[in-house]
Amino acid sequence: RTGLKRLQQFVLNMLVLTIYGRYSNIYILTGPVQTGKTTRLLEFAHGKKAIGGILTPDINGKRKLVGISSGEYYDLQVDESFSGEKISIGKFHFNKAFMEKAIEILLQDLQKNPAWLIVDEVGKLEVEQGTGLHSAVLKIVEHYYAGAPGKLLLVVRDSLLEKAILKYGLQEAQVVNDLNSY
Repeated sequence: RTGLKRLQQFVLNMLVLTIYGRYSNIYILTGPVQTGKTTRLLEFAHGKKAIGGILTPDINGKRKLVGISSGEYYDLQVDESFSGEKISIGKFHFNKAFMEKAIEILLQDLQKNPAWLIVDEVGKLEVEQGTGLHSAVLKIVEHYYAGAPGKLLLVVRDSLLEKAILKYGLQEAQVVNDLNSY
């Protein structure tokens, strides 16, 4: 199954190259849920300069929000009993104020024209509900397609990849499974 996925991604990237004559500056890191995508991003970002955006590592069973450039952590995932405003999908609940903080971080970092802007992750909230980081993802993708300097790296689980590509017009994006060559 992994070989088939890699072949499909290779064919998709070759189609993009054939149709558009170049690779875009937008990359999609994909893979199954809970397979270390955020961990790979942490390793990728470590020691690099001019990287912005957000990471959402799972720490003690809860998603945290990390502003890459500031290094600040926020409790993004909350319990169902959380009394503040929350955004929910299935059994997962997120602090709405910190989701808005994530959007703020992304849009502020976008204005700094980083070498890499990372959005971890474009998930079910965005792709299926049009909530969460959706508004920021739309603006960011448009910004990079308009010729912004630097590179955009979106994290999308493999089960949502096709939907995300269609929803955000990411047909030109390079789909990758690892970041070793970047």
